[in-house]
Formats: sequence, C-alpha cells, structure tokens
Amino acid sequence: MTLQFRIADHGDFDGIWAVLMDGKAALGHLGIDQWQGAYPTQQIVRDDIEAGHSYVLEEDGEVVATTVIGFTGEPVYDSIEGAWLTTSDSRDPRYAVLHRVAVAQGHGGKGLGRNLLQSAEPVARQHGCESLRIETHPGNIPMLKLIERCGFSRCGIVHISHAEGASTDRVAFEKLL
Repeated sequence: MTLQFRIADHGDFDGIWAVLMDGKAALGHLGIDQWQGAYPTQQIVRDDIEAGHSYVLEEDGEVVATTVIGFTGEPVYDSIEGAWLTTSDSRDPRYAVLHRVAVAQGHGGKGLGRNLLQSAEPVARQHGCESLRIETHPGNIPMLKLIERCGFSRCGIVHISHAEGASTDRVAFEKLL
C-alpha cells in the first residue's frame, strides 16, 4: 500500500466528491444530522480545489481521503464558549483550519484519518501557522476520538451558521505546531 498526501487538482474532483458522499452516508448511518442537507455542495468542492485548499490522500493512485486546509481564518471561531490555546483570530489568523475531513467507505480502520490529519501539520507550518484548528459535530464520536488521538486539545464549543437544520454546536479543537 503506497500512500501519498498532496494538494488536489481538478482531475481529483470525482474522487473527492465520492469520498465526501461516503462521509455523508456514514454520518447518516450513525444518526448524526451533520452533512445531511445539501452541504457540502459540488461548487464548494470546486472552489476549494481552485483556491488550492483541497488535499487528498491517495492509496495506490486512488483518492481514499480528503480534507480542506484553510489559511484565511474562520470567523465563527472568533466566538468560542471556552478558550483557544492561541490568541489568533480571523482578522489576522496564525492558524490553519481543517474542514471537510472524510475517508472513503471500505477504507476505515487503516489509519487513513490519522495520516490525513498528521499530513496537514507540515503544510500548516509551511504557511507560517502556529496551530491547527478543527471542529466537529458533538455526536460524531469516531471523529472526536480521531481528533483527540492526533493530539488536539478540546477547547470548547463554536456555533456554525451553515447547519441546514442540523445542530449548530460544534466541538472545537486546537493543536499547537
């Protein structure tokens, strides 16, 4: 098994979309209301690729996991019920944000999620970030456990604006780099 973490290009769209739809289905099977509406949309995925923020993890040439690494700040992170490890905010972010983390169906249990999150760390460092931030639905127990196993600290609760009828609460984490 040969794994490669890299920035996505337009040719990766179908693979990324398939992985995200697998993630959406997995959340639904777990009874989690996150991603059960239109989000994420194909346009969001295309925009992520175009902006150079979309990354893939390939196994023997097949996209098996994906994430977005953002460097422009996340305004909803400016209001947290709790406290971040760093004082950076969205006006002058010194953190990278991980969004839309997903692993393809049939590829769970191989450590791909851990590989994906750990692979984001050097990318964030190269962009001058002092930390990584991520949030997830409080009912997404597999993701909560993965984030904590990867060394992130639970910092509090943030409220997202694009929940589409789902709970707006997200458990927020940060990891110093």
